[in-house]
Amino acid sequence: MAKLVLSMNGSVLGNYFLEKERFSFGRKPTCDIQINDQGVSKEHAVILTVGNDQILEDLGSTNGTLVNGEKVQRHILQNGDVIEVGRYKLRFVNAKAMPDMDFDKTLMIPAFDRTKLKQEGAVKDEADTQSIATAAANARNVKTIFPLGAVRGISGENTGREIDLSRSITTLGKPDNSAIITRRPVGYFITHVVGKKHPIVNGKAIGDDPYPLDNLDQIEVGVDKLQFYLK
Repeated sequence: MAKLVLSMNGSVLGNYFLEKERFSFGRKPTCDIQINDQGVSKEHAVILTVGNDQILEDLGSTNGTLVNGEKVQRHILQNGDVIEVGRYKLRFVNAKAMPDMDFDKTLMIPAFDRTKLKQEGAVKDEADTQSIATAAANARNVKTIFPLGAVRGISGENTGREIDLSRSITTLGKPDNSAIITRRPVGYFITHVVGKKHPIVNGKAIGDDPYPLDNLDQIEVGVDKLQFYLK
């Protein structure tokens, strides 16, 4: 399970497991981690667990939130990331968290193994562990380039509006009913964040896991209806 290691000036002050879908930190006593520092806002930031990802989001704090020395608004946390708020540091620990590129290349390994290696006659047995290892090593060197995507408002508050999906994370909906679209090397994925009603893609509600988007898919998040397309 993912956790945060709170420290100041190199001294560890506590370990906090991310057992909740929404995990907050700030000066208020109601925060999951209360940090008594004037450089920290009352409700400074939150970590949302969405599927297998933990997403850090700054809540409009006065002094901002840093990850590995850079100021961020939203950030998909990776194992070893260091969050800085005021004089305190929160190290994110999750052995399962991998960079997007490595994660998506891992997904490409099975297809690479069953097609390319067989065509070359290198694999006679799919259980051949040496061939699988070779395929994995080769797949790590593949660079995937995916076209830029966007969404266009069909109805609701975003009617007629076009939103480029150039960032790694784009939020749709409202705070009490929202979803995110993540941009990865192999494509775009929509994921439910909060709210009783899950996003709908082409008339069907998606589950809790990231859902891959295809060109011209129609998306519904709350009262908004949008169309996803590739440029």
